[in-house]
Amino acid sequence: MSKRLEKLGAKVARVQDETLADGTRRAAARRRLLSGESRSAPPRSSRWGPALAWAGAMAAVVLAVVVLWPSVAEPIAYRVEGEAESRLLNREIAAPTDGARSIAFTDGSAVRLSPSAQARVRQLRIEGATLVLDRGEATVSVRHRDSTKWSVEAGPFLVRVTGTRFRVGWQPEAESFELEVFEGEVRVRGPRLPERTVRRGEEVRQISAATVEPKPEPPQVEEPIQERTALPEPHPRKPRKQTGTVTPAGAPSYEPPAAPTPSEAEGPESTRPEEDPEASAEPSSAEPPLWKTLLDRRDYSALLTELGPEQLEQAIWQADAARLLDLGAAARELGDARAGSIYRVARSRFAGTDAAADAAFLLGRMQFHSGAYRSSATWFETYLRERPDGRLAREAAGRLIEAYHHAGDTDRAHEAAEQYLLRYPNGPHAGLARSVLQ
Repeated sequence: MSKRLEKLGAKVARVQDETLADGTRRAAARRRLLSGESRSAPPRSSRWGPALAWAGAMAAVVLAVVVLWPSVAEPIAYRVEGEAESRLLNREIAAPTDGARSIAFTDGSAVRLSPSAQARVRQLRIEGATLVLDRGEATVSVRHRDSTKWSVEAGPFLVRVTGTRFRVGWQPEAESFELEVFEGEVRVRGPRLPERTVRRGEEVRQISAATVEPKPEPPQVEEPIQERTALPEPHPRKPRKQTGTVTPAGAPSYEPPAAPTPSEAEGPESTRPEEDPEASAEPSSAEPPLWKTLLDRRDYSALLTELGPEQLEQAIWQADAARLLDLGAAARELGDARAGSIYRVARSRFAGTDAAADAAFLLGRMQFHSGAYRSSATWFETYLRERPDGRLAREAAGRLIEAYHHAGDTDRAHEAAEQYLLRYPNGPHAGLARSVLQ
């Protein structure tokens, strides 16, 4: 913008100089005429020359301003779900307790607030924005550009973004910060956290050692059962036809057979009754169901948003353990309330496996963020009982302290803190454990 103004100023100065020079030349000619040096008649419009030149210069200035003015870019704007476009700063944007809320920005970026989350847009720039997450979780997707300047403030933590997709959480009561990167990378810094790069698949969690006042426990929606043989399904199921033999719930893995494909039907070991050749003239042209195609492609977002209840149910009950947990993670990222049901199905179908234990941990984390602290503690205890030395054992033990502490159960919080310090004296929750014991 400054270069354009400099060019405009130079052009005006040049016109002025030319105008002054023209006026000087005309004055000299007039003197020669009066002194008899020239017999030619002066032009009738000579006295209007300087005025016309000045008018031309001003017209050039006005034209340049008109041309340049629209090119001044405005800061990006945002639109909260169900509202008009806005550039209002520092207004509270809150998600309802029973659903998520989306914020779309005109640069193509998007923010999805999880239930009960609160945020504010603190700054809008041409190249991006600054979002303040006051509490809760948000999933942020920022489009990458060469000049992108996006950032998210969560309490005293700052996340700098150039182009990525990630989840960030901030619980002010516990001064608990979480960051999980799904795509790309970000830079993060905060108290006791020197600035570092966090890449796809990595997580950061920081907890203050300060004591947190217990909060009243909200009504419990559902309490997990310690020993369960069948868990709730994503929605009330209609009677469905069995397409194969189901492995018992106690089996280490589950491979329910899908409807036989044409190639299987024609194989040498097929046990299907003979059919009229004309009735099955084109078996190879049959396409797999949409749910299977999306599942094979790992397009979990489409599975959750585009399929009807029956097709989604087929996917949930026939996906392998890894894909089922990924589907639950996608539901959690989208703010889909079916995430918990998906994890419970994983525990039912793959009981006794690492996947089932991981599902218990994830359920504990979901319950904690929804404020159901006792239910959260039960799930973390479930994980520790099933995988005492598992890859998430240290995290589950630390979160168990938090859950009981928030629930106001001092005795169990002390017990969990003592157990944690015995096993992980220098772990990330050690400071919180010591403060609970004081």
